[in-house]
Amino acid sequence: MPSTIWERFRQALCKLVPSKEYEKKANATVSTADVLVFLVFGTLSFFNQEMLYTAAEDILSGRKLPTASIFVTFITPLMAVKILCPWFIQRVPYLVKTLLITTFMIVGILIIVYAESTKLKLLGIAMNAMATGASELVFLSLTSFYPQICISSFVAGTGLSSLVAPLYYTGVTTWSCVPPKTAILITAPWSILIMIAYAILNKEPIANSPCSSPSLGKRSKGVSYEKIESDGSSEDEELTEFDQTKLSLTRPLDCKEKGLAAWKIFPFMLPLFFSFFAEYLITSSVVTTVSFPGSGIRPRDHYLYYSLSYRIGKFVGRSYLFFISLFGDFSRFLLCRHTWIFALINLILLMFFALESWYHFVPGIGLIIVMCSAVGLVSGLIVLHSPHAVASVTETREREFAFGLLTLGNAIGAFSAGLVGLGVEPFLQSECKMHFISEQMYCFTRHRNATGWSSNIHC
Repeated sequence: MPSTIWERFRQALCKLVPSKEYEKKANATVSTADVLVFLVFGTLSFFNQEMLYTAAEDILSGRKLPTASIFVTFITPLMAVKILCPWFIQRVPYLVKTLLITTFMIVGILIIVYAESTKLKLLGIAMNAMATGASELVFLSLTSFYPQICISSFVAGTGLSSLVAPLYYTGVTTWSCVPPKTAILITAPWSILIMIAYAILNKEPIANSPCSSPSLGKRSKGVSYEKIESDGSSEDEELTEFDQTKLSLTRPLDCKEKGLAAWKIFPFMLPLFFSFFAEYLITSSVVTTVSFPGSGIRPRDHYLYYSLSYRIGKFVGRSYLFFISLFGDFSRFLLCRHTWIFALINLILLMFFALESWYHFVPGIGLIIVMCSAVGLVSGLIVLHSPHAVASVTETREREFAFGLLTLGNAIGAFSAGLVGLGVEPFLQSECKMHFISEQMYCFTRHRNATGWSSNIHC
């Protein structure tokens, strides 16, 4: 029975990729452990990001910095990593990359928790940003050596983090008596699981990959070679053609080939840019100015509920196709390579939230929570479909580079939203104060003093 369940699980994930060539990897042998390892990679790569975004207002308690300052601090180094690293990171061993990612995550969390200076706290956030950007780039690229089930597992893990992280933080700081500072500190050692997962991962696909072999195209040291004369047979000619084909596949991409691969995936990077711009502007600078005096909920808790509902939607968006595929082969009817549709929907949602913050026409918090879920859902959909769409238009030897570069679109979009948000949030807050003249505390979903950082106001 367990083997049957696992087979259905494997087949469901394998249905998610539209490319016929890419589907050839579906039948390759893959262990349950490897699939779970990539699930862990996806979850832990984004756990700190999702948690810190949810905790943004608590981290800035008692400070007048715009919420977008947290996002800009996070996104700027993340974007730098995604711009620079794809061009050279393939030369660094995966063990070294994994160790650096884990170290930056742990040290960054400790700085955020123990530093009193705002600048040092932002430094800790920046360290986590670099780790997150490198982690997404490294582990998404790593899936290129494994069957297609692993990319689906990684994407499912990223969706799981968007559910688990805010649920954990909201639960322990709102529904229990744990202070925000302690809640973040508890998660510091969790990043060690990345190293443990990498230790469990089967390294044979990496070692056997022609692209990763250090001896390709050059002689091994200490090995003598002897020239073998060809007898002119057709078998020798076929072997020569095979060797030439193999060498062409194993040769690393040069700058021109990387440029061509980048051009192939540009139509998928552009929608990611607009989608992430709308998504991050909404969550970092617009909903922070929307709360309801008659709801009976504290202004700070408004933001946590918005964030939780948004991330639940993101989890559904990134994982729905897999769960549907468990019940039958319906995925071919649900696959979408036209990712610009998701970007357009998110831009429309941005207009809705901006108008609500300005004119306050929504009667209650319920509709805002639902719309936040819609933002998360659409954002999850574009993240789910984009890598699979890229796999369908790129060649096998291009995918490790293409998967890494694809994430640049969302990084630049989020960065642009953060910069715009630095001005948008104060403007919308001032407009809100004109609307709620006697209840101006509801124009900003944050504690007015730093007490809410080191203690729990609910207890």
